[in-house]
Amino acid sequence: MIRTELIRRLGEIGVMSNRPVMLRSGVTSEFYCDIKKAYGHSDILNAFVEEIGKEITPDITCITGSGYGGLPLAAVLSLRYDRHFVAAREMVKGHGRQEHLDGYLPTTDDRVLIVDDVLTTGSSIRATISALKETEAMIVKAVVLVKRGEADLSIPFSFILDIDELLEY
Repeated sequence: MIRTELIRRLGEIGVMSNRPVMLRSGVTSEFYCDIKKAYGHSDILNAFVEEIGKEITPDITCITGSGYGGLPLAAVLSLRYDRHFVAAREMVKGHGRQEHLDGYLPTTDDRVLIVDDVLTTGSSIRATISALKETEAMIVKAVVLVKRGEADLSIPFSFILDIDELLEY
């Protein structure tokens, strides 16, 4: 799917909402980007997976989902590109194993790609980086579907769409 078609499809399914909403950072925004709606539409999800797939170099051995929005994306990517799947929890559950990581546990030999749905301040990705530190795996970079704001991250990151492209539609 070409970029203009992807943006058109996102507009059709209504990922943008022009109503005030409280963001994860605690800031109130006049609009919301509900990109997770795209996960329910196979053509859009496939387009996103193909775009992120261009960022998956042969040395990347595992894919980690950041936050709630990154987990389904990471699972699909790990299946499509035959990489290990790591689910990183921001907060440890009070029951069960009480660990930060589920699925594959990376080692020092692994090179990890972090994926997330929307990047505003980068807090979700920073929490994922923190959870992965205990593994001593090399975190290569992060890829997000939509860049909504500026983030100061300790790793390189890229994005598929900028929020302005969705706001213009």
